[in-house]
Amino acid sequence: MTLRIVFTREDLQRVRINDEPDPMWELIRSLHQLQERKPAPRYHEWRRQVRKRIAGQAGARAVFGPLCTLVPRIGSFPDFLTPAPLPGDIEAGCERIASTTPDVLLPDIAAAFSGRRVLPWIRDLASGDRGTLTDLAAALRGAYDLLLRPHWSEVRASTAGDRAARVRTLSTDGLGGLLNGLPGVLGWDGEVLEVRYPANRTLNLAGRGLTLVPSHFSWTNSITLINPELPPVLVYRAGAGAAAPKVDPLGLAALLGASRADCLAALAKPHSTSGLATRVGISVGSASKHAATLREAGLVLSERHGSAVIHRISPLGAALLAGDLPGF
Repeated sequence: MTLRIVFTREDLQRVRINDEPDPMWELIRSLHQLQERKPAPRYHEWRRQVRKRIAGQAGARAVFGPLCTLVPRIGSFPDFLTPAPLPGDIEAGCERIASTTPDVLLPDIAAAFSGRRVLPWIRDLASGDRGTLTDLAAALRGAYDLLLRPHWSEVRASTAGDRAARVRTLSTDGLGGLLNGLPGVLGWDGEVLEVRYPANRTLNLAGRGLTLVPSHFSWTNSITLINPELPPVLVYRAGAGAAAPKVDPLGLAALLGASRADCLAALAKPHSTSGLATRVGISVGSASKHAATLREAGLVLSERHGSAVIHRISPLGAALLAGDLPGF
């Protein structure tokens, strides 16, 4: 099935990529990953840590019941949960959600719950009940603290690496190269972008442009908003199909060596040793040595999956890459 995004000439001048990860989209996508039955290796360690935090905090499990009703593993969720644009600010997102009016809530929830059972508290939410909205905002804050806050540096590093790679593609191959290189793209003819999607749908941009939102916690299909009248966005898996990052925001090449710095940036997305070698353009032996050195420095974590060893950036490595360490 396919999402057809129809561009006008004005839209081609209004394609942009988010500068920072969007906390509400990342929260929604992390809720999807929390419910996934067979998560990708990229999320195994994250899920282990999350489950440990949930088990160790009284009342934590109660946060996720209502949220997983609103955001099921498969199916639609209401658009008002991802107000835009709100890069980097969970509080602004929760405040906007808490102040959503019934004229927005009712059609949003009706569209998301079409054919699904509607619980009494969902009806209260759709009516704009202040207490229900306040409770929802509190649950979202609690979920953010458990799912995302300890990993935000990793999220930032992942999306920053993707954005840098997309901008580099734009500079060398133009807008067509950028759009064609997005994950899940089935075709681009200069007017219509076709993207793999859970349903057949057409989105007419009508001169409003398109905001591309790389997401660390997106893994399968790209997604967009249900309401075609809202500012158009395409949320996609960060790092998929992007060229290996060659960014050096903190002089890391001088600190670590050029190839090792490239390995650290590449591991914003988990890779096997051979996958890392291919992505960075070095031998498997060199990739193994660089991964071992970065692991010894606490910048990379490695985990065996069957016959392969999967490497990914650690929170410390992500903080270094994103410039979040004190003194930078």
